[in-house]
Amino acid sequence: MCILVHAVKRQPYELSLEERISCALVEVGPSITLASLSEILAFAVGTFVPMPACRVFSMFAALAVLLDFILQLSAFVALIVLDILRAEDHRVDCFPCIKVHPHSDEPNQGFNQGRHGLLSRYMKDVHAPFLGFWGVKIVVVVIFVGLTLGSIALSTKIEVGLEQKIVLPRDSYLQDYFDDLAEYLRIGPPLYFVVKDYNYR
Repeated sequence: MCILVHAVKRQPYELSLEERISCALVEVGPSITLASLSEILAFAVGTFVPMPACRVFSMFAALAVLLDFILQLSAFVALIVLDILRAEDHRVDCFPCIKVHPHSDEPNQGFNQGRHGLLSRYMKDVHAPFLGFWGVKIVVVVIFVGLTLGSIALSTKIEVGLEQKIVLPRDSYLQDYFDDLAEYLRIGPPLYFVVKDYNYR
């Protein structure tokens, strides 16, 4: 939601409210959509894991991100519009029923103020120009390509599986069982061979 708020604040106050909201959504809508879609797909892949705890978590997380995305582009936008209307009507933020009379006849910019925060000024004046240098661009690309290739190379060394004690709650009675297995048997859980249609006579 803060991305939407900052996008609305960056719009020129000369535009109408509808145009400001429209321009803000055009500016940040694609990034919000792509970020939400990638998170939903990442959690959706987790639903194919056979472990029930991971599957349920992934299902709920994907649904939560989807609902958050829908709320950001519907309810949150409506709340931002209502807050802008409240500010332009000189109403107190925590008590919108109380109207404050302005000291001057100048129109209240309310939500859209010309001053930018420290972080915005840093990003605009220092960080963005620094990343714009040709040498910095090359270094950033080389670092990310190196990290990607390193991740691909090391992905073959990831051990498959999960230790059973990690999945259980700490106060589970099965913790003692697995402790005893590790200390005394060191062979893991019992293994059974089931044979069908065998004549034991």
